[in-house]
Amino acid sequence: MIMQLNRDLSTPLYHQIRDLLLEEIQNGNLSPGERIPSEADLGNKYKVSRITVKQAIQSLVQEGLLYRQQGRGTFVARPKVSHSLNTLTSFSQQMLDRGMIPSTKLIEAEIVTARGRVQEALAISDGTLVTKLKRLRLADQEIMGIQTAYIPVSLCPGLIEIIGDNISLYCLFKEKYNLRLARAIENYTAVLLEPYEARLLDQKEGRPALAADRIAYLADNRALEYVISILRADRYTLSVELHGESGVGN
Repeated sequence: MIMQLNRDLSTPLYHQIRDLLLEEIQNGNLSPGERIPSEADLGNKYKVSRITVKQAIQSLVQEGLLYRQQGRGTFVARPKVSHSLNTLTSFSQQMLDRGMIPSTKLIEAEIVTARGRVQEALAISDGTLVTKLKRLRLADQEIMGIQTAYIPVSLCPGLIEIIGDNISLYCLFKEKYNLRLARAIENYTAVLLEPYEARLLDQKEGRPALAADRIAYLADNRALEYVISILRADRYTLSVELHGESGVGN
């Protein structure tokens, strides 16, 4: 690895430092959870100002590759969880497939009347009763996101009495109610965390996040679930497998 900066290049010095740090992370020389050298040490090493070093570090923090802890320093973040958009699976199964231990903390559970977007997404009459569940989703005890689900009471009666922490909603659909999801439509939007969301996720207000909007359907095209998820952008990356059309060239 080249440890010196090339001042003859048009590439800004902060970006060169960013690339050198990134290479150290990718090569395993800097491990997840390990503290990187201080801004002063890096400035002395590369003979640049602390402002230049700060720019390089901030770039990697914004990409979710580093994180800061006040009074302690800057550390290497754990690799992001790759979420495949090719298959319909539960959060719990996604984490298990990646060798992580999923858990859930129930924040709210109530019966509400469907209005606005909830009514539209579930294709039900205005005022229909739905079970609203707001839950924190964790992997290896780390908070990954917030999910708010709306399920018609008529499809899952009594759900509010049996749901709790660490209970898989998809398992209940299948085992308790004999309902199997056939497909889902999901949309993602880049957002900034609102104060309430940031507090639940233990993040700073205004940090980038992914907002997911999912409608899951049964085989007969009835909507079983409408879910709004707020996912930490520093812990998630989205993955899609694309296939070319037959006979399509370059």
